[in-house]
Amino acid sequence: MKGKAGSKITNYLTKFYGKYASIISLNKNLLLSGLVGFIVSLIVAYISPKYSTNDFTISTLTVVAGFVSSKVIFVILFHLDNKEKYTKRFTGKLNFEIIKQIATKMIFADAIFDIINNVSRFFILLELLRMEYQPIQAATIASIIASCFSYLAINLIVRRIHVFRFRKKLF
Repeated sequence: MKGKAGSKITNYLTKFYGKYASIISLNKNLLLSGLVGFIVSLIVAYISPKYSTNDFTISTLTVVAGFVSSKVIFVILFHLDNKEKYTKRFTGKLNFEIIKQIATKMIFADAIFDIINNVSRFFILLELLRMEYQPIQAATIASIIASCFSYLAINLIVRRIHVFRFRKKLF
């Protein structure tokens, strides 16, 4: 009896993963790149008060450093996970129509993600610094809150604009 229940769960999880593998991969890439950006932001938040006491400057440097580092990591991870979708199976040549479709949709979704994440993080961080939080505490709190907003937004957008579905089958 236990074997049947276990196989039902395994079967369900397999189907679920098969259906949502691209979304799961996207979220994994966002989380890993976000973690790198978060660590870089903490390092900048720790170091920058030694060189500036201006809350606006500290907030700006922290957000920009985290943004740049997370984008570089995200692009690398996204390419590694999705290159088979835009590479022809037997020839290894790039299918530029598929690349164009994916890039257009991801640029749009990622732009909304970045706007929500960076703007909310900047203002939350700035306000926390003005409330006399330590820079590392403020950066941590601001990153967590902004990440929640932006991850929710990108998952809704990716589902709405069908990032991983293509207009026509090209292979």
